[in-house]
Amino acid sequence: MSALSPELVTEILLRLPVSSLLRFRCLSTSLCTEIDSENFVRSHLNRSIQTKTRQKLIVYNPRFKGPSGFYYADFDDDLVDAFPLNKPLISRHRGTSVYGSCNGLILLGMDFQVKSMDLAIWNPFTRRYKSLPPCPVQTLPEHGGFMSSGLGYDSAHDDYKIVIISKVHDSNRVFSQVWVFGLRSDFWRRSRDLEDEVTTSVGRFANGALYWVCKNKGVGFDVAKEVFFDIPLLAECAPAPFFFDSFDSLVVFGGNLYFRKLHGETVEFYLLVSDVSDKSGEEVVGVSWRKEFTLHDLFPLWPLAYSKDGDSILIGDLSGVFWHNLENKTNQRVNIPRVPKFFLFGYRYNVCWESLVSVGKDSAFDGAAEEMRIDDLDEEVEQFEADIEQFEADIF
Repeated sequence: MSALSPELVTEILLRLPVSSLLRFRCLSTSLCTEIDSENFVRSHLNRSIQTKTRQKLIVYNPRFKGPSGFYYADFDDDLVDAFPLNKPLISRHRGTSVYGSCNGLILLGMDFQVKSMDLAIWNPFTRRYKSLPPCPVQTLPEHGGFMSSGLGYDSAHDDYKIVIISKVHDSNRVFSQVWVFGLRSDFWRRSRDLEDEVTTSVGRFANGALYWVCKNKGVGFDVAKEVFFDIPLLAECAPAPFFFDSFDSLVVFGGNLYFRKLHGETVEFYLLVSDVSDKSGEEVVGVSWRKEFTLHDLFPLWPLAYSKDGDSILIGDLSGVFWHNLENKTNQRVNIPRVPKFFLFGYRYNVCWESLVSVGKDSAFDGAAEEMRIDDLDEEVEQFEADIEQFEADIF
C-alpha cells in the first residue's frame, strides 16, 4: 500500500462495490477518511452512472409485513440471483412500499393514504436508514388524508429532499399543501401551496425535478429552486387504481421522464424534452413530448431500465420481469432465483444505483451487524490485495 500513490489507491477504490468499501474503512484512518469524504462518495456514484455498473433491481412485495420482503438483483450479473434485504420499517398490520428513490437512497413509507403513516430514508447498500419526523400537515384538522411524496436530489446545494403534497380542505376550497424535508437541514419546511389536486401517489424524479399528475394538468417541482412549473399532458389521466404506480401515466427509466399513452393493447412512450424558442428577442424555455417508441400487444406495468446497449427494456409485471427487444419485439422472461414463492403475486420494482450516499444525521442500522468478524476482514484484505495486483497488471 505504501508503494502506491494516493491517486492510484483512489482509482482502485472507485472500482470496488460498496460492501468492500465499507469493510476497508477498518483498515486505516486514511482509508476511512477517503471513503467517507463527500468527494469520494460523489465520484464513486458518478463512475457507476457513467460506466453503467453497479445498477440494482429492487424487488419487493408491499403486502409482506415481516422484517424482509425486499430483495435485490445485480444488473452486472444479468439478474441471475436475488439477495435479501432487511427493511427498516416493520409493522404487524401494514406493509412497506417505495415512495421514491434517487442515487441509491430509497424513500419508504407505510399506508400513505391515511393520516397516520411512517417514512424513512434508506440506503440498502450501506444498511443505514433514518426515520423521518412526522410531516406537520398530519396534525392539521383540515388535512384530507391523501398524501403524495417524492425524493429528489438538489444538485445546486448537494442535498437530498423529500417532498410531500397533501390535500387540505378549508371552508372555501380544496388545495394542496407542499412540505419539504432536506437531509442537510433535518427538518420540515412548508413550501408554496399548489392550487390543484394531485392524483398520483408518487412524484417521479428526473433531470432535477419531481413530476406529478394533477386533475387538470401535469406539474414539475424544481427541487433546487422549490418552485412548480406546468407540463402538458397528452391524454386525460384518471386517478391510479389499486396498483397505483402500475397505471401512472408518468414513468421514469434511463434517467428520463416518459408519458405512457394507452391505445387498447398498444402503448406509446413519449420523452419529455426541453424546447428553446425566441420570442420578441427573448429566449424562452418550455417542454414538450417527443414520441420515442411503441409497444404492441403488451401492457407494461413497470418499464424499469434500458439494457447497456440500449436495444432492450426491462419490464416488470405482477409475476416477474422480462426483457423486451425494441427491434424484433420479442420478450425474454428473466428468472431470478431465491425470490420467495409468496411474491408470485404483487411484485413491485425499483431500479437504483448502489452507492455510499448518506441518509443524514441520526441514522441507524437496518438490522445488519455493526461489527464484522476478523475472518471477514482478513478475506477483504486478501481481496483488496488481489484487486491491486489486477489493477497494476491492467495499466502497466
